[in-house]
Amino acid sequence: MAGKEISEIYCCKIESSGLTIYTASSKRGAVSIGLCLGKGHDCLKYFKKIFPLDIVKKDKAINRPLIEAIETALDGKTLCNDLKLDIHCTPFQRMVLEKIALIPYGQTRTYGEVAAIVGRPGGARAVGQVMKRNPLPIIFPCHRVVAARGLGGFSGGLVLKKYLLESESFSKR
Repeated sequence: MAGKEISEIYCCKIESSGLTIYTASSKRGAVSIGLCLGKGHDCLKYFKKIFPLDIVKKDKAINRPLIEAIETALDGKTLCNDLKLDIHCTPFQRMVLEKIALIPYGQTRTYGEVAAIVGRPGGARAVGQVMKRNPLPIIFPCHRVVAARGLGGFSGGLVLKKYLLESESFSKR
């Protein structure tokens, strides 16, 4: 879902509460977020694996809007809709991402519930595939989408998903 015609990616690494967050933007908007528990690698190394055909440069200033949106989301505040995005996805993927962005901080929905919300009852697996390909976790909080019985999957691993959910649950107390 990340932009195919992007030729330059600008990246940055931030750390927050034991979490390493990799951000990538183009001049058109936010492209990708990567998450890692603990100390992570350099952002150039991280994103060159994801965008091997693109020019990847460090630039915190271009990532500032994305960083601010991440900080807002991690604080449990509602995001403004003014973050420019440079992601490419199908109408179904976009609809799912927009709907999961509405899941309140500290709450979860099942894959089946999200499927029903977007008018695809029985489409839990399709929703799971959108979550798997989500280029902007935290902005589109796919960690808040869980299986009917258990956590389900998470591209960053179940330990990271559990960490994010517990962080939100703990901070709401």
